[in-house]
Amino acid sequence: MSTATLYNLALFLHVVGALGIAAAYATDSIGLAGLRRSTTADEARTWLLTRRWVLITGPASILLVLVSGIYMMATQWGAVPWLIIAIGSLVAIAVAGGVLTGIPLGKLTPEIDHADGLLSPPVRRALRGRALMLSITIRIGITTGIVFLMVVKPDWLGSIATIGIATVCAIAAGLALAGRPGDSGVRNAAVH
Repeated sequence: MSTATLYNLALFLHVVGALGIAAAYATDSIGLAGLRRSTTADEARTWLLTRRWVLITGPASILLVLVSGIYMMATQWGAVPWLIIAIGSLVAIAVAGGVLTGIPLGKLTPEIDHADGLLSPPVRRALRGRALMLSITIRIGITTGIVFLMVVKPDWLGSIATIGIATVCAIAAGLALAGRPGDSGVRNAAVH
C-alpha cells in the first residue's frame, strides 16, 4: 500500500472518529438534559441508558482520532505547534469527561439504580449541579477549538490562545446553562 493511500485511510479514520465524537456529545447532551429534568428514579434510569452508548463511542472515537492524528503528524505534518496543542487538548477532553462526568455519574448511578419513586434531594441536586453541565460544554468548546486549529494552523501563541479562549467561552456557557447550584439550568436557559 502506498504512503498516499495510508495517509488517506488515516484521514478517513480521523474524520470518522470526529463524527463519532460529535455523536457522543449529542447523545451525552440529550441524556444530561433528561437527567436534569428527572424527578423519579425511573426517569433517571431511562436517561442513564444514554451513558452506555456514550461510554462506548466516546472513548473509541477519541482513540481513533488520536491514533490517526499521530500517524498523520508523524508521516506528513511533523511536530507543528497546532498539532501538538490539538493532541494535548484531545487528552484534556478525555480527562474532563472522566473527571466531570464519569466520576460524578459513577457515584450517582448505584443510588439511582436502587432508588424507588422520587429521587432524593441530594441526588437531584447532584444531577442539576454545575459539574455535569461544565463537562459537556468544556468538551464541546475545546473540540471546536481543535477544529479551528486544524483549519487555521496557527503558531504556538495562536494555538494556545485558541484553546484558552475556547475553554473560557465553554466554561461561561456551562455556568450560564447550569444556572444557580441546584436549579435546573436547562429549563431556566430555555425560558430566558
